[in-house]
Amino acid sequence: MISGEHTKPAIPLACVLGDPIAHSLSPLLHETGLAHSGLQGRYLAFQTGTTGLADTLRSLVTLGFRGCNLTAPLKVVARSMLQVEDPEVRRIGAVNTIVFSEGSLIGYNTDARGLLEALRTVVGFEPHGKRILILGSGGAARAAASAMTDAGAAEVYVNGRSRDRALELANGFDGAIQMCEKTDGLSVDLIINATTVGMKGGGAESETPIELTRLGACDVVYDMVYRPTLTPLLQSAQRLGVSGFGGRSMLAAQARFAFEHFFNALPSLDVFLEALDQDDAGIA
Repeated sequence: MISGEHTKPAIPLACVLGDPIAHSLSPLLHETGLAHSGLQGRYLAFQTGTTGLADTLRSLVTLGFRGCNLTAPLKVVARSMLQVEDPEVRRIGAVNTIVFSEGSLIGYNTDARGLLEALRTVVGFEPHGKRILILGSGGAARAAASAMTDAGAAEVYVNGRSRDRALELANGFDGAIQMCEKTDGLSVDLIINATTVGMKGGGAESETPIELTRLGACDVVYDMVYRPTLTPLLQSAQRLGVSGFGGRSMLAAQARFAFEHFFNALPSLDVFLEALDQDDAGIA
């Protein structure tokens, strides 16, 4: 519980915290949502590192903010500062949305819901009964694993560079996830890239996290990376005639669900997707 004098601002306020933060598209998404909904409010961005996070959260509560979003690595560190956390936070091991309520910090994770919304609405893919391969073993991979198991996927495999982390992820889902060390010859309905491989400025932007030609078969590739819009993995899928989709739709969908927490409104996904279309330079 964060106590003390609390300011009541004239309009609802929310923000995103991170370090670095200048690249964040969250303000664009939320401000567009506010404008479309005809709501008064502001959504800001503040640069905050792990060491200053507790003080920043305390200041936001005092100033009367409704809540905040978090970028990595704050998503993990912030868990120790919560008074209440949604079951999704416990399953994923990270929080990306905090709501301030009467001085308490309530944590949510909208990434899994965002991924499912993107797959069903934009991709046209229903995970129920399907075979799915998740690439990665970090927080994004855990969100994908949570989403796919909740949706009733028949088989979910995880493949990560760190065998120990991939095994830890698999073990955290009570047998619903299988660790897959070798993907050669594996046939799946969907591949989800939950790594940063191929991301602009990520240090491996010219690389692909898997060689698609060595798989048995794959119908759809979903790359969580959204900068650039056409990653090396998606280029590879394109050459092979496999349907490929970038992470913009997940970015928009997870922001949409966070927006609902902050502003008690839920604009359509198209509103947030169109906001990203306005920022072609930022996502190229």
